[in-house]
Parts: sequence; C-alpha cells; structure tokens
Amino acid sequence: MRTLFAALTAGVLVGAVFTGTADASPSGSVPSGPGALTRNPVYKTGKFVSQTCEEPAMRVGDVETLQTYADDVSACLNRAWSAQLKRAGIPFRTPKVAVGYGDSVRTACGVYHPTEVFGLYCHRNRTVYLLANEYGMADVIQSSEMLESLSTAYAYHVQNLIGVLAEGDRVIRRSSKSAGLAMNSKIALQNICFTGAFVGSVWESLENLRARGVESFLNEHTMEGDTPGLGTNKNRLYWLRRGFEARSPAVCNTFTAPRAKVA
Repeated sequence: MRTLFAALTAGVLVGAVFTGTADASPSGSVPSGPGALTRNPVYKTGKFVSQTCEEPAMRVGDVETLQTYADDVSACLNRAWSAQLKRAGIPFRTPKVAVGYGDSVRTACGVYHPTEVFGLYCHRNRTVYLLANEYGMADVIQSSEMLESLSTAYAYHVQNLIGVLAEGDRVIRRSSKSAGLAMNSKIALQNICFTGAFVGSVWESLENLRARGVESFLNEHTMEGDTPGLGTNKNRLYWLRRGFEARSPAVCNTFTAPRAKVA
C-alpha cells in the first residue's frame, strides 16, 4: 500500500520540503500568523455531521467511472468540510476536482507517473486530482486507496483555506533545514489526521471497507517507512487513528503536540 505516502509526496509537500505552495487566502476571516497553526478556529468545530457517502462502482480502465467516483466522494467532502469551516467562521471554497488515468498524467503542477492510485492537490489551480493507472484500478473496490487518496488531497485544500499552508510556508522559509522538516512533518501529520476524521465520519456508509474492519483500514497505511518531513510510520498511524476515532478536526492540532508525536 503506497497510497498515503504517494499522496503526500505528490501533493503540496514536494521532496519532503514545503516550498511556496500556498494559495492567496480567500477574503474573509482567514487565520494568519502563528495562531493559524496553534489556535486555528477549526479545532473548535466539533464532530463532522453524520452523512451517507456511498462509493460508486468502478470498472477497470473506465475513466468515466473514475470521474464519477471522484465527483461523488468529493461531494461528500464538500458537505463535510464546508460545514466545519462555516462553524469556524472561515470562508469555504469548493476545489475543482479532476482525474487522470494512465502511466503518465499531466496536471497544472507537472507530469506524474502513477504506479497505483494517489491524490494530488495542485495549488496553482486549486484542484484536487485523483490519479490512477490500470494496475491501480484493478482492485480498487476492495481497498481504501481511492477514498484515502482523494480525502488526503482534499485535506490539503482545507489546510490551504484555513491558513495552515501559508503560515507553514512562512515558517519553513525562515527556518534551518532541520526546523523546516519538523514543520513539514507537523503539516503532513495534521493532513493525515484530517483525512482520518473525514473517513471516520462516513465509515458506517462504506460497505466494502467496513466489512474488512477498522484495523485493516488503519494498518494498511503503516508500511511506508519513516520519512523525514512526513513523520514516522508510528506517528502517521497515531494521527490517522486519532482523527478516525474522534471524527473531528478538533484532535488534529499537531502544532502543539509533544515533539515525540510529530517526529
């Protein structure tokens, strides 16, 4: 399972170093400065509203069903996150959603070569991409790759809207390499926690994944190894589980967490 790692390294975190990827913030009450990280209003928004989010059927090699999947699940993500940001008093913008299929996919943020399935958030056109090749689609209905990849890419869009990416970028640009990687890790682990919170909130409606069990879902994402700037294997599982069980972004403040939990 490479989905989580691929989604992170192919998204706004490039080469495990966060550099210049934040959009200009939308007008309104968008957090800025250190408080955007440590005291973000999204931490006080409570649990996601329960909703049914059924994953549509997929056909191997059928790009239309891939697009249908992306559209249907992103609609669930829109409902979930727009409600949270409204509670937080932060303007919400729906991202564009696009899919790419094949061994080489061109996006506004470059050309990618999916080996399986992964999600990409491109800051340049504020678009969430779901990328896959034939091998990646062969067993998607039995795995969490599609849901995880799309939710992870979307979580970067959320971090962009709530001011986390802009402030993280500012800090990293002024930091040493080691301090920059430490901040990068906190951003990446918060992203995983946000992803877990959303998936947990729609878990009861995910018939195929629910049949396999929670531990199976969580443990699929513990095989990537420790990566500087993306968090250790142990901590990625910790934050994914933390978000999943709480079903709320309230538990995802990685910026005030003990150092051992964000390494």
